[in-house]
Amino acid sequence: MRTEAKPPSATGKLFVLLQGIHIHPVHLLIPVGFSILAAVFEGAGLGLLVPILNGFLQKSLAFVTDAPVLGNLFHLLPESILKNDRLLFGIMLSLFVAVYILKNILRFCAITSMGYFGQRVLHHLRKTLFSRYLSFGKLYFDTSNVGHHSTILQEFSQQAISPFLLIDKLINAIFSLVVYLIVLLCISWKLTLIALPLFGLLHLAIKIMVTHIKELSRSIAKRGSELGKKSVEILSTIPLVKSYRTERMEQQHFAEISDAKSRLDFRVKVLQSLILPLQEIITLIVATGVFVGALVIFGRDQIASAPALLVYFYVVLNASSKFGTVSGYRGIVANANGPLDEILEILSDEGKPFVRGGSEEFAGLKAAMEFRKLTFGYSDDRTILDDVSFVIPKGKMTAIVGPTGSGKSTLISLLMRYYDCPPSAILLDGKDIRNFTLDSYLKHTALVSQETLLLHDSLRNNITYGLHHVTEQDLHSAVDRARLRDFVDTLPNGLETLIGDRGVKLSGGEKQRVSIARALLKGSDILILDEATSSLDSKTEKLIQEAIDEAVRGRTSIVIAHRLSTIKHADKIVVIENGQFQEEGTLEELLDTKGVFHGLWQEQKF
Repeated sequence: MRTEAKPPSATGKLFVLLQGIHIHPVHLLIPVGFSILAAVFEGAGLGLLVPILNGFLQKSLAFVTDAPVLGNLFHLLPESILKNDRLLFGIMLSLFVAVYILKNILRFCAITSMGYFGQRVLHHLRKTLFSRYLSFGKLYFDTSNVGHHSTILQEFSQQAISPFLLIDKLINAIFSLVVYLIVLLCISWKLTLIALPLFGLLHLAIKIMVTHIKELSRSIAKRGSELGKKSVEILSTIPLVKSYRTERMEQQHFAEISDAKSRLDFRVKVLQSLILPLQEIITLIVATGVFVGALVIFGRDQIASAPALLVYFYVVLNASSKFGTVSGYRGIVANANGPLDEILEILSDEGKPFVRGGSEEFAGLKAAMEFRKLTFGYSDDRTILDDVSFVIPKGKMTAIVGPTGSGKSTLISLLMRYYDCPPSAILLDGKDIRNFTLDSYLKHTALVSQETLLLHDSLRNNITYGLHHVTEQDLHSAVDRARLRDFVDTLPNGLETLIGDRGVKLSGGEKQRVSIARALLKGSDILILDEATSSLDSKTEKLIQEAIDEAVRGRTSIVIAHRLSTIKHADKIVVIENGQFQEEGTLEELLDTKGVFHGLWQEQKF
């Protein structure tokens, strides 16, 4: 019988995360080392506290030379100092102060180095997540939500590494507990045996709360993702909200999600906040019971001296606090469990649509581009393109036309390598497009899309986006050829003018011309125009058509056109309908055939 593999623990997930962002746990040794040394010096300080108090009350430090460890150190001092109680007391007090100062310096070094390590982990995690997103094919973003990804990058990444930021405190607490146990055993091993159940009781109480925190963590992560999705979705569709007057409805929906998340956050805060007071109450009750019980059973003289008892219970209280830190750390790890799962899902390759290039360099089209029995669908249950075959010759203008939803834009998306196509379905000079590196292929390919993609940046940076070493002469030439010169001259800052988020300050025609200028500046061998004149008025369309006619001359150009009048000069027209190839030929040939294209032409004519 096959047994399922046990899922990794939350701590195991943390180390999987470190491995995923290529950070070796060995880097933790520096803050951990400082924390261990701080714990050792804290124990040394407590060890000095008992003889200092005893000497102060007895007004004599003669017993110090007989102490197991301290005595060996003091025997190194001259006899004159050992006989001088005041001087000896001053030395011990100075040593005690020095030890605690050194302990706090080491603690500061641990916190600082841990803070640096934590920020580097966060930096690497964000870089890795962003790189992962950029490596996914467009299909991944078609089936997910941008708001969710924004939440993962900004919020979940910080929550997931929160246990790393406190690991130095955990190590310090563990080693402090070891030191405390040694000190307690040295003072009274009998009393220590009675006090040990205290920590078992603390552990049980905190374990119950940690279980609840872990369950709530996943719910919080889910609500946080929903909140991110809703905020990005609504803010990016403001015109829709305004036109249908749904501000109040969307505000209420957002408030409901935010309120649900706030309630969950509050419940976790309450549980985490309960840990410290609960441990102090349990410590006080049990310590009091231990003290009274020890007095009844053993008697005061058999337990320890009065100063030793004071130090003993001071150590017990400190140990309780440190034990709470160790147990509470489990609550922190549990709270990070939900965000950790989300991040590890992004780092996993399972179910991710990658578009990987080959190893061969593409030097440009030599003869023709061919679609050979191309069948493609975005999901298994729906086919968009079915057994499509045709050839696009080099240096010619090929138009692809067909009714809406026929698969024209899907062909372009496959050519732009947004999605991975089946093997040997798209060929460049007889070679599978998948054989070429993405960089070399896309260097020779430029796209002007009906959906103009612009950044919240200057006009110059939008036109030169992704291009390096662009000369002013080439830039201004592209502006002129795209018929943008008159528009640029009207701007107060010219090409340095900010165009707003997604080019909101530009009209539809101006956006399209910026996109055309960008493609012209790239100067690629293969030029793809997907409804390039769809957003233009008749006058602007005429100007752009002139620029396009000039740009496509001598280049392999593929034009998706809704207005059939714009493809009169195409060398070849390919007709697609319902995802299938129907016919091809020149304008005159297709009109004479009176097939699908003739029907489309007649519809637009009237």
